[in-house]
Amino acid sequence: MRKTFFAPAALAAFATLVTGCAGSMKTSAFASDWQSDNGKSIAAVRAHLASVPVPTGRGVALGITKTGLIGVGLDGSGRWSYSGVVDSRPSIAGDVVVSTSKGHLFALDAATGKELWHLPIADKRLRGAGDDGHTTVASLGSDAGGGGLVVAVNRSGTVVGTWTPTVDVGIPAVLSDIVFAPWGNQYVSALSLTTGDEAGRLLARTVVSRATAIGGSIYFGENTMLRFDDAISQSATTGGHEVKLAERELPGKPAWYPTGTRVLPPEAGAPDAIRFYARPAEAGDKLVLDSQRFAATYFRIIVGFNEGDGALRWVRTLPAEVIGGDAATGGFAFCDVNGDVWLTAARTGGDAGHVSLGAKIEGCVVDGGDFKIAGGSDTGTLAEQITHAIELGDAQMATVQRFLLRELGTNDDPTITKTLLDLACNARTQPDVLAEARSLLASRRTGIEYMIDALKQHYDFLSDVLRAPPVGPLADALSAVGEKSAAPLLAAHLNDPSDTPDDVKRAAHALLTLATASEFDEIRTFFSLYRATADDDALVAAVIDAAKILVHLGGADGIEVIERAVSDPLTEPVVKQAISSLIPAKTSDIPHAANRTMTRR
Repeated sequence: MRKTFFAPAALAAFATLVTGCAGSMKTSAFASDWQSDNGKSIAAVRAHLASVPVPTGRGVALGITKTGLIGVGLDGSGRWSYSGVVDSRPSIAGDVVVSTSKGHLFALDAATGKELWHLPIADKRLRGAGDDGHTTVASLGSDAGGGGLVVAVNRSGTVVGTWTPTVDVGIPAVLSDIVFAPWGNQYVSALSLTTGDEAGRLLARTVVSRATAIGGSIYFGENTMLRFDDAISQSATTGGHEVKLAERELPGKPAWYPTGTRVLPPEAGAPDAIRFYARPAEAGDKLVLDSQRFAATYFRIIVGFNEGDGALRWVRTLPAEVIGGDAATGGFAFCDVNGDVWLTAARTGGDAGHVSLGAKIEGCVVDGGDFKIAGGSDTGTLAEQITHAIELGDAQMATVQRFLLRELGTNDDPTITKTLLDLACNARTQPDVLAEARSLLASRRTGIEYMIDALKQHYDFLSDVLRAPPVGPLADALSAVGEKSAAPLLAAHLNDPSDTPDDVKRAAHALLTLATASEFDEIRTFFSLYRATADDDALVAAVIDAAKILVHLGGADGIEVIERAVSDPLTEPVVKQAISSLIPAKTSDIPHAANRTMTRR
């Protein structure tokens, strides 16, 4: 057995140690007065471990219930259950599951659920754990704060190393006789299981709160991942091999990994439903993302992005809220509250199958290990995927649906216009989504035929048309492209009481450009009805624009309508003042009535 610096005679002695009654680590292990050695000590640790393989794990999903744990391989094999309430978020470390319960730290075989060992830890709870196939290392903390405990345990349950630092140690890793303990957001102490001292220390120029094994390598970081390799000595000068995600401003501000210095509750919360997922991979001498993709979850909706520029590549909508997951080779595994684990192809977002934990769960932890996800069914075009996600009638999804709408709006495919119209005309569309769809429609320049068809609709309860079309945005779009065929439809909407004042205002303004003499009567009707009753700024503006159209299209007939309105004491004063200037000073200035398109003034 490997030589250790701590070998308790019994578990009772270990319990006494961790409660502070006996024993302590050497202060050099997490010394705060350490001076940078320009990477020399961590380079020596790397050289010491260069030939030691890093286990990859098998690919496991772990569900947390009120009464215990459920595990299953990502290939669907070996479902198992463990009875016992956990009080912290478990870790899957290689082929071991580690958690805490009722003052004990315990480890299970990830393939079978069989208990490997358990140890008393007083009031401590798990922050996270690592494993190299022989030794498990765990970082623990308590609600009281004041540092924590780092403990290394072999497969027989013998404690082979323990440290009680005053600093908060994040999620550790272990390889051979070295424990990697991140702390202080920028340090990783390489602790010797032989002496208990630091064998080396990493100074990183990025936030480091976890050490983790991925794909046969050890990485340090949080939202940037730094690989432990032959370039690690250059990390203090940002010369190490690292990978980070392209910047995207996304709803909920997802993180790649949560901070490793907190004890997470066993139950999932909003940060577990809103997260980034990605897997570092090698490409020659560069560190990249596997499949050139990263994903983000927002409850039921998952979006996939391109590695380089962060461009949206796919969208997947699941039946239930995602509360955990991990990136595997070639794809992602997402776990939902129903206990289903959905395998998703990284490149396309296609459905690559799913496995079930067999029960509803409160939390979920997934480790991709060496599991490979291949294929994936055809899930349609990106526009179709976005449309499906946007059609969810779930208020919780409104924020991400607005984000997806904006992404959709950059596509000039005419069918996108139809999708936006369907949303804008659907009475069940959430208010925030409706506002976004209307905004995007105003800037559309394709799909004119769909816009014209939409304007033919009017609110009609008996015909099940429960929401008026987005007249204002369509007016903006159609006037911008000079679509004259829209004029009679817009003129008809001026006199539709179901249209909002803002829609009416924008329709009247568009008719300044699009109207012909054919719309004169409809516009005159609107002017006559509202010149004395316009009760807000939008309607006043619409009435004034209608007056301009009547003058320029109707000639003497139009002037006569305006003159009667100016002389009528019932005409709204603000309208009267604005239209008075439209009456020519002399007869020769009266425009001729003409069947022509208006020019805006």
